Amino acid sequence: MSMPIHLHSELTSPPLQIECLVDESGLGYLLRWLGTNHLPFRWLKKMLAIRGPRLPDTRDAIVLSYLTGIEHDQLKPMLMKTFGNAKEGGMLVYGQQLLFRDLYRFRSPQICPSCIHQKGYISRCWEFGPIPICIEHGVYLIDHCEHCKKPIRWDRPTIDICQCGRIFSSPVNPSERPGIAELNLARWVLKPLMASESLHSLEASKAPSWMEHLSMDGALRIIKAFGICQTPYEAISSSYPWGKCTSQFWRDLFRRAALRIECFLDPSISSELCTLVYQPFLERVAFYPLTTPDKESALYLLKQLYDYEPLTHFDSAKGHLSQKRLFD
Repeated sequence: MSMPIHLHSELTSPPLQIECLVDESGLGYLLRWLGTNHLPFRWLKKMLAIRGPRLPDTRDAIVLSYLTGIEHDQLKPMLMKTFGNAKEGGMLVYGQQLLFRDLYRFRSPQICPSCIHQKGYISRCWEFGPIPICIEHGVYLIDHCEHCKKPIRWDRPTIDICQCGRIFSSPVNPSERPGIAELNLARWVLKPLMASESLHSLEASKAPSWMEHLSMDGALRIIKAFGICQTPYEAISSSYPWGKCTSQFWRDLFRRAALRIECFLDPSISSELCTLVYQPFLERVAFYPLTTPDKESALYLLKQLYDYEPLTHFDSAKGHLSQKRLFD
């Protein structure tokens, strides 16, 4: 914990308290609360005795509950809880467990300016790297300010103002928008995070049976497997710098994944997918699943794509190997 409980008596909570919304981001709520009280983000880090680049997480939940007036049991699930080491460790947030932290954009937020201006809060659905889409407006999220061109940070004046002092705006002439396949895939995967009223207002085709019961972790890892390869038989290093990937990278990956999953659902055009879907990633889901449905879905995909039922595994070394067959 960042601050001992006995110091609570020395804290003076800001006068204005605000309610946390159903599908609001945890850090987004704190930024909105600070903006309401005209306080900078550095004030909060000082109150939590946070030094360096660390952001508030579950270790700070008790003090944050005191400051914001939000019940501890309500606030804690909205903050990230990590476990394991920095390289292989996982995390828990919004009731969703992820075995790999690179699936979550904790330090490099991405936003939909239209949602922020219309709704006045930051959605928790924007915090997962492999899904860089605002479902409601049918646009890609941005992670750079359109004015100063710098990466968006949590340490900024308010939720709708960049650290450069300008109000966030959408691209003047967006060159591309997500297609139907991308929007449907995003709805299927983000369903556990969305408020019920939001789900009723969105139309989406029914998810395939092998995807219906996937955990958030399993779904995001399968998206990576379907979308990471840009060319047939491409080899991917196991030390890929996922934590430094931009929204544009995830946008391209997600587009490829959505189109390939759409092709997979049509047997007549899925014959070439075995050269484009990264088999080692699917194997890793099968060998190291979060849930039983994750394992079953990964085994099903391996069987359908490669007519392959894994009996053993190569562990991390296989990430360096090409998928290209040496002999025909």
